[in-house]
Amino acid sequence: MNNIESIAAPIDEFQIRQLLEQWALTTRKGLLDEILTHHASDVLIYDVLPPMKYESADAYRHSWGDWHPATQGEGVFDLQDLQVIAGSDVAFAHCFIQCGGVLTSGETFEDLVRATFCLQKIDEHWQVTHQHVSKPFQPGGDKSANKQAAN
Repeated sequence: MNNIESIAAPIDEFQIRQLLEQWALTTRKGLLDEILTHHASDVLIYDVLPPMKYESADAYRHSWGDWHPATQGEGVFDLQDLQVIAGSDVAFAHCFIQCGGVLTSGETFEDLVRATFCLQKIDEHWQVTHQHVSKPFQPGGDKSANKQAAN
């Protein structure tokens, strides 16, 4: 991977990392109107929850009321082991995302998912054009599999 990584200007990798960290921050804070700021309007998103495929930023945004949990304060939405590979106008990144928080009922939740992002530089700005969030199959609901996946 080092040969591929050296093709990109360091500024491109920095911009992509910054963009994805901003996405995580706005998600964590529940700033729903800002989460998709750096996603293309025709982004293709595969997500862990039904319907699992969204063919635009608007379609994804309209689904949030169905699954985005209301939390007491900020939720947990932390990118772990973020790797970025960038060319001059196309890039991809992948990471684990630690999710969680305290629901308004007082119940806590946590999860670990994996994510892949494809980005294009459009009009000199990086935009997410494809996003895929998934969760490994866990036979018997064994949550330790998630902890092992991150190590």
